[in-house]
Amino acid sequence: MKLIPSETVAQAWVEACQHLVSIQPSWTDTTVVLHIDKPTLIRRQDRAVADALDSFLVKHDGHPNHTVAETIFPAYEYVRGGVEGVYTAYPEEVYPLIEKHPDARHWGTYAYRLLRRKGPDGVIYNPLKECIKKMHDTNRKRAAYEVGLGFGFDLATYDDDEDRGLRMGGPCLSHLSFKLKDKKIHLAAMYRSHHYVQRAYGNLLGLARLQAFVAEQVGVESGPLVCHSTMAVLEHGTEPYGWSKDEVSSLIAQCENLMRGDAMLRVV
Repeated sequence: MKLIPSETVAQAWVEACQHLVSIQPSWTDTTVVLHIDKPTLIRRQDRAVADALDSFLVKHDGHPNHTVAETIFPAYEYVRGGVEGVYTAYPEEVYPLIEKHPDARHWGTYAYRLLRRKGPDGVIYNPLKECIKKMHDTNRKRAAYEVGLGFGFDLATYDDDEDRGLRMGGPCLSHLSFKLKDKKIHLAAMYRSHHYVQRAYGNLLGLARLQAFVAEQVGVESGPLVCHSTMAVLEHGTEPYGWSKDEVSSLIAQCENLMRGDAMLRVV
């Protein structure tokens, strides 16, 4: 078990990778928890780390961080079309194209699951929109704040009906829990399995964008982000990943050096 407190997404990712490298020889650990105080903060050194990882992934035919982040929150559609770009354009126009990809059964469906679900009555609804609507009602539930516990709103990304037959593949992001406390949105995410080279940085970036979106819709600030990987692995091997252990070691060493750079504020 490892708890990693950090200020930014990049810092959390680098320190988690350093921890996994220390777990010899597997580079694997259970219960790795990242606590990120300012998930939307990107400093100069954070950008340098992200660029280094992107270059590594692209060189090895992997998905860059932005592509991974878009599977959790469609930021491009938000920038292009605002809230309706997220609520309508993405699930109705963009996702049908993604769904045709052979990997869509196993990966890349998180955003759609957050925006379209079928209720017990067979009616399609928007879980994220309903979650935000509940947060707007909190002024009438003041007793929930009497002991400072906040008021919780949970979104499940694992679907028993769709996913119970899969032993491998399927959604690794299992659960999202939002808390509205002290006029800030807190987000906790649970991953049943987490690949730190291919996915973790992009996942954290997507979660930070989702959290910022929810905070903006509620009219409050974005608070800390917690990511709990019940199984975390710094994956390597020319088969099936396409990169060796030495190459990953060099990448992490490069990112450690970049993280020591000067700070400059940016926004996700």
